[in-house]
Amino acid sequence: MNLLTDQWIPVRLLDGGTSGKLSLSDLLCGEEKWELCLPRDDMELAAMQLLICITQALLTPKDATELRSRIAKPITAFEYDTAVKTTSDWFCLDHPKHPFMQVRGVAAKDPTPMDKLLAGLTGSTNSCFVNQAGLAGGLCGGCAAIVLFNQASCAPSFGGGFKAGLRGSSPITTLVHGDHLRRTIWLNILNKEELLQIMPWHEDTAIQKPTWFEPIKAGETIVAQRIGFNRGLLWQPAHIELLAPVPIEFCSCCGCKTDMVYTAFNKAKFSYTIAGTWPHPHSPRIMTSKKGELEEKFAAFTTSAPAWTQLSRFVVQQQLDATTPEGQQPAPVILQSRKILGKMSEKLHLLVGGYRNNQASVLERRHEVFTLNHGWDSNTKVIHEMVATGRGYRDALYKALFVFVNGVKDVKGAGVKLNQIADMQFYRRSEATIEDTLARIDFNDATPHLARMRKTLKAIVNDLFNEAVQPYLNDPELIRTLAVARRTLQKHLKNMEPQQDKGGNDGTTETP
Repeated sequence: MNLLTDQWIPVRLLDGGTSGKLSLSDLLCGEEKWELCLPRDDMELAAMQLLICITQALLTPKDATELRSRIAKPITAFEYDTAVKTTSDWFCLDHPKHPFMQVRGVAAKDPTPMDKLLAGLTGSTNSCFVNQAGLAGGLCGGCAAIVLFNQASCAPSFGGGFKAGLRGSSPITTLVHGDHLRRTIWLNILNKEELLQIMPWHEDTAIQKPTWFEPIKAGETIVAQRIGFNRGLLWQPAHIELLAPVPIEFCSCCGCKTDMVYTAFNKAKFSYTIAGTWPHPHSPRIMTSKKGELEEKFAAFTTSAPAWTQLSRFVVQQQLDATTPEGQQPAPVILQSRKILGKMSEKLHLLVGGYRNNQASVLERRHEVFTLNHGWDSNTKVIHEMVATGRGYRDALYKALFVFVNGVKDVKGAGVKLNQIADMQFYRRSEATIEDTLARIDFNDATPHLARMRKTLKAIVNDLFNEAVQPYLNDPELIRTLAVARRTLQKHLKNMEPQQDKGGNDGTTETP
């Protein structure tokens, strides 16, 4: 099966209809509006990234003008055929010597079932409740290619002795979400001018082939700035080989009719070292200075806090300096969209996805779409303020209940971790407020919208505090504790008010 010529992309029409499979040429050259159709959100995100990476590798636009043209209308069949004719062997899943994202001749004591290629299908928290039974029983060629890519680029490694991808273990992926699949792909393709800005060594390394054609050497130290763009986009850190497929009529994952399915693979430990950080175009990065040295890593979900708490990292660029201990760099495709979408006068629909993991174990899958109203591209400071405000109200609640739980000096504490319970409740109740404000805010006149958001979040905090302490109101030993905790809450809430409103106004401005 070849990803450039065969029908392997599981899709359905946006306006309804049964699901089916599409070839990449049909998708990029056709007028129809499609969406991906897979049983898990992380697989749909992986499929989308794979389509973006293949298209980026073969059809990089020369400049912003050409990119806008491709966003607006399909390319011709001639353009597609010309682009793929020299790289067809790269994307053959069952190539006799160089199969897609695999290594021939992997030696393993026992075969590994395909469920180990679907992150979190087994061994994760409540996996039986979030995955349908038999999902990995037998995968068609298209689904096998998607899970190979996901394991290599987005998911935790297999564990000890196995390397994670170039972005590390479980990176956050941020993409621009279009109104249909073809448009989403092109909205996340860097044009050559943008590409050269993030990767000045691109032209010197453009002839590099994928790792399954030019293998990584065992024990090798590789300088990140010498990894070519196409090689990095399709980087395979592991030694994996799919075993011969078996004849089964339907794929257990996408459900589509097929002739053969893959039921197992071989894997083997393989080690090397990457020196530096490769500037992946689909993920935000965080920079810190430690002992005079710059440390850089990709953003990840490390706690149960929702994705909006990191939203400023996704869209706001912040330089590291003497007064700023942490810098941040949004994904290059998001930075490019500020130029592309700004001129097209559109909102930004930001797709955010990833895993939260504990080493090789997946704890959570994340998949969200945020809508940022028109004007976001020139008002990123407002987004930064929104996130800081939301986190500030969360902190006010947490700190007040922390006092109630633990007490102070000779004042007894309740001893029950109410602050942690209220923390989760705050995120659950506030999420709609944050998302609605992002989608509706007038970035050129943000003050009234931010004031309404503050008023709502303040009410949520007060309600949650009262609900948390309600069962303890009749305990005479906790009366003083409650008074101290309530004063702590009011102090922090007052600090959250805008400077000009601390005289008593809650900052709310009514609008017609």
